[in-house]
Amino acid sequence: MQNNLNAAAVTLADRLEYGFITIDELCQLKQCGRTMVYADIKAGALEIEKHGKSTRVAGPKAKAYVPGAHRRIAEQAA
Repeated sequence: MQNNLNAAAVTLADRLEYGFITIDELCQLKQCGRTMVYADIKAGALEIEKHGKSTRVAGPKAKAYVPGAHRRIAEQAA
């Protein structure tokens, strides 16, 4: 089997524009923890898509994401 070394690699920047990123990549990008991201998902502040067992976030939504949004949603409801 031959490896195709001429194929262009898809970068994180490409996936932020047109694709999906993982929760771990989002945490690294936004410098926050998984617990905060999942709290925001539960509060409805961040939309996800399931790809099999893997949880992914659309790139444009990941770029716009502000960690801790679940707190602001709870404050507005109170």
